[in-house]
Amino acid sequence: MKYPKIQSLWKRDANEKYIIMEGDYSKEEFRSIRFWSITEKIDGTNIRVLFNGESVEFRGRTDNAQIPATLVANLIDTFLVENLKKQFPDSTDVILYGEGYGPKIQKGGGLYREDTGFILFDVVVHGIWLTRDSVTDIANKLCIDLVPLLPLSTVTQAIDYVKSFPKSVVAKQEKEIEGVVARAEPLVLYRDGTPVMWKLKCNDYHKLESIKENG
Repeated sequence: MKYPKIQSLWKRDANEKYIIMEGDYSKEEFRSIRFWSITEKIDGTNIRVLFNGESVEFRGRTDNAQIPATLVANLIDTFLVENLKKQFPDSTDVILYGEGYGPKIQKGGGLYREDTGFILFDVVVHGIWLTRDSVTDIANKLCIDLVPLLPLSTVTQAIDYVKSFPKSVVAKQEKEIEGVVARAEPLVLYRDGTPVMWKLKCNDYHKLESIKENG
């Protein structure tokens, strides 16, 4: 199961190079939810770690996606089968979703860290999406990085935060945050079983400001 597409918070104007239309929600569900669990969005490449109880496999967002060799080496060192067996002793269908990030992975990736690595953001066990607390516990026990939870809980707070173009919490060097990802708190699922969540990127507002400046 590849990671579900994360909808932008706002609809986009296709006639204006996909500029966001602030205030016009892309999904009606977003309007109905009051509180959100909001994390930093990392600019990298989507990675799936698949564990079947006996062996581990690494894939990109799609099965045909190419994973950089340096990142594969990091994943092999990070996700040892014996550690996964201890963490998931009775599970034969585990997917850890994260982002491969670092040098040569997206522009400015080297500002995050000196080498390539993996940072976790979701875990699914036998088709069940785990809560943030459970994902945090897994990250701690496997000694892997986890996307940081930001001190935000509402749409308004998230908008103000992204509009301020803050610095990344994850990056080792000064780097503007790519954006935020928000998941309904408590967890809410669509009818297809995927989480209700949205993203908002700093670049959305850079583009919007540019349009306004140019009339």
